[in-house]
Amino acid sequence: MPDALTTITKLINSPPGQLVAGGILAGIVWKFFERVESVLNEDTKLEIARWLRLKSFETGLRTDNSANWPGTFLQIFNRVFGERHLSWKCVWRTTVASVFFGFLGALVVVPFIMGWHGDPSLDVFALYEYGPVVLILALTLSVLPDYLSLFETRLILNIMRGSTSFWWPVLMVLDLLFTIGTAIIWSTTFLAIVLQSIQYLVGEPDPEFTLVRSWQFVRIYLFGREFPFGLMFIPSAIFTSIWLWLYAGSGFLLKFARRFDIGFDWFNRKFDIEKKPLQSIGLVAGALLALVYWAVVIVSRIVGRS
Repeated sequence: MPDALTTITKLINSPPGQLVAGGILAGIVWKFFERVESVLNEDTKLEIARWLRLKSFETGLRTDNSANWPGTFLQIFNRVFGERHLSWKCVWRTTVASVFFGFLGALVVVPFIMGWHGDPSLDVFALYEYGPVVLILALTLSVLPDYLSLFETRLILNIMRGSTSFWWPVLMVLDLLFTIGTAIIWSTTFLAIVLQSIQYLVGEPDPEFTLVRSWQFVRIYLFGREFPFGLMFIPSAIFTSIWLWLYAGSGFLLKFARRFDIGFDWFNRKFDIEKKPLQSIGLVAGALLALVYWAVVIVSRIVGRS
């Protein structure tokens, strides 16, 4: 088993493996958007399609416009997680999303870690030999901050829907910073408390090893250069923020193509924006995420070798 895991690790770390991984990541994003579109009502699809078709960039920016894109995204958001945040439906779907995007994030972060080290023999997959322990740890470190981040994103979307477009970029940045901060603070604080508890349970505690020092130790271990294990928990916490940025960015790229007649008609003939607007956005979003993934891998390799 260890040999098989090492082989898989080396394969993912190879340039062809990373190229394929980026393509798979793009496909997952596209299928995710496709799946979400399948549960939308026709009115929401028509609003998204209208926003994409019209050439004017002002369309979808003003609050008095029926194609206001934060409003349509909030409808999508509510269809996926439910309209009531304090419900078992929302908790259950948040947990499923946390587990899925947590493991997906771990696979995405592996090449970054290995490139940072410059050591293709680093067996990150050995972590999964501990199975249930890793799963419990992942759930503990991700589900609660993910649920809080989801609630904050829902509030941000409601504020954006009723505010002028001038504040939207600011609110989107605040949303991203909050979700990242929540993941980092929760993971480091929780593990620091666990570390202190173990000190008291298994023997005489070190009086100099205070909670603050434990927090600093865990923070360095999770997010330090040697092995940034904490990066594996961030993607699940910020996936709603990433989804929001991808939705807006991909939509405006399509509107840009429409505005300046750059391949929009060809894209519309191939993928039918009128009937499948969210799938069209998902295709562009997947391509963007794959490009970002490949860029991060390349930069991590350059930094790791310097």
